[in-house]
Amino acid sequence: MGIDCNGAEIEALETLGAFDDSPLLEVGCGDGRLTARMVGRVRHLVAVDPSEPDLRMAAAGVHGVLFLKASGEQLPFAADRFETVLFTLSLHHQNSPLALREAERVLAPAGRIFVLEPTPDGEFQQLFHLFEDETVALEAAQAAIAASPLRLRQATVFEADWRFADKADFSRYMFAYHDLSRNIEMEARLFRKLGSKAAERPLVLKDRLSLLCLAS
Repeated sequence: MGIDCNGAEIEALETLGAFDDSPLLEVGCGDGRLTARMVGRVRHLVAVDPSEPDLRMAAAGVHGVLFLKASGEQLPFAADRFETVLFTLSLHHQNSPLALREAERVLAPAGRIFVLEPTPDGEFQQLFHLFEDETVALEAAQAAIAASPLRLRQATVFEADWRFADKADFSRYMFAYHDLSRNIEMEARLFRKLGSKAAERPLVLKDRLSLLCLAS
């Protein structure tokens, strides 16, 4: 299995100038999948996540990063601490207005906030919605951005490839991600939603993502 196997997330961040010789805070690092790709691209990298199991996994596989247990709603840092704050597919998983205010609080003058989020209409996200429909949460996150005092500096929409050996591999991933036991009826719905792609080996799905660069 390969998540963003075409490196589209890092490419988009590089294109919008997210990496330079300044401290970067990643909010919602999860198991460190994207964190690992950022090592060496910034001078000092700090990553937070509220999940202890995910943080243990991240710390075991990624070196040179300070990992801390924290939510974007309550960051354990002084004001004006970071030049760059990055929400990694995490803004919609929390109180978006509060998380944005916290990000702005720890942001140094002339700093930037990057928000990486899936779009509701992406191929992978539509399949994900069979297990957990995030449409309302995703729209609420975008509404929070629009209502905030932050200015939009740059934006891009792109597609990242998710590669699985076959439909069974994809099904195992989806049930494991949602901490569910395999359900034959749900799996059948998933395969029907895949349509003709269910026969593909490997199975490559497109995740449509947006990346926004915001400033105070």
